[in-house]
Amino acid sequence: MIFMEGNYNNLIFILNVIICIINVLLLLITYKQRQLKKEQKNVPLLNPAIKAEEEFDETIPDKIETEESKRAEVLISKVTADRLIEEFNKAHSNRFFLKKGVSLGDLADLLCTNQRYASYIVNMVTGLDFNNYVQQARIAYLIERVERDPELLNVKFSILAESAGFSSISKFSSVFKSVMGVPPSEYFQKK
Repeated sequence: MIFMEGNYNNLIFILNVIICIINVLLLLITYKQRQLKKEQKNVPLLNPAIKAEEEFDETIPDKIETEESKRAEVLISKVTADRLIEEFNKAHSNRFFLKKGVSLGDLADLLCTNQRYASYIVNMVTGLDFNNYVQQARIAYLIERVERDPELLNVKFSILAESAGFSSISKFSSVFKSVMGVPPSEYFQKK
């Protein structure tokens, strides 16, 4: 088929117009996707009580902004969060925190998720970061054991500390004092 010169120029013009329309559509789609991402960052937290409590703490505004931005970055469905909370509660009941050198990675493996979600769940359930949660859970475990079996007061603190997953007696003592406000020897003397 032989194209006349005028028809060929019209064809090129029409193709250029079509390409321009496609480019404009692609730009609009990209713009809309960016708007959706910005809107998703403003999705309310699953536990608004945590956010509300932090908003009233004016003594550490930088910490609030940092924690809120971390939470805003964690997009997690309610179904997934509920499943992870249930798994976290099971892991806590099984005292995973007693393992010496336990890490956020260990918890993530137990929950069958990633470390970011695991950290978010710990914070959501306990209001603490992972390390503070582990330390407080270990201290609570030891206090509960001693209250159930006062004979454990005859055992050296180093043995109790090791049974709760602490790497040393000095670490145990400093964590105990920071959590309970008094050294372990003073606390258990009252018992």
